[in-house]
Amino acid sequence: MTPKKTLRQREIELRALMATEAGLAELQEMATRYAASGGGVRPEGRSLITYILVYERVRGLLASD
Repeated sequence: MTPKKTLRQREIELRALMATEAGLAELQEMATRYAASGGGVRPEGRSLITYILVYERVRGLLASD
């Protein structure tokens, strides 16, 4: 099993994905999957990265800082 990433590490990783169209599409797909699995709807105009980080943090997918 790979070690969990910290919030900061994950944020840097997600921001790097935003730099390309393919990465942005991947982030949007991830947010769609998270919403479908009970993550709720991302408020319109809110950060895609923040939505993903909150989902992952609440579910214990990130290491403690």
